[in-house]
Amino acid sequence: MIDNQELVFVVDENNKPLKPQPRSMAHQKNLWHRTTGIWVINRKKQILCQKRSHKKDIQPGMWEAFFGGHLAPNETYSHNATCELTEELGIKVDENNLIPYKIFKSDKPTHREFPQVFALITDTKNFSLEKDEIEKLVWKDLEEVKNILLD
Repeated sequence: MIDNQELVFVVDENNKPLKPQPRSMAHQKNLWHRTTGIWVINRKKQILCQKRSHKKDIQPGMWEAFFGGHLAPNETYSHNATCELTEELGIKVDENNLIPYKIFKSDKPTHREFPQVFALITDTKNFSLEKDEIEKLVWKDLEEVKNILLD
């Protein structure tokens, strides 16, 4: 569930920790903060895509090819990733099963963040959706997602 008053891990433009701020304030003031993005991939090389809930404050109703969220103060990226997968998809994942990719700087007009990207390889079909977060799930072929992203 979305809580705009939850504290998020706010950082400076070099990803150095600052004083935590409420999620709503971080977005309103366009403060740098940490997030995760987890790509869920099956052995057929399909990517699990989500249609975001219309209750979301950022890009409601849009399709995304990853899952994730905002880090709490002093939370590690990998811990947040496992918590987000449990919260959004209802699956329990050991941090050691996540494949870390990289942390990058994302400076968009609507929000500034330092996301760490992870991959999770799984063939599970037993998802329990957080309805306030996700409306629908669809497996898409890697090539299809790649073409959508390139367009």
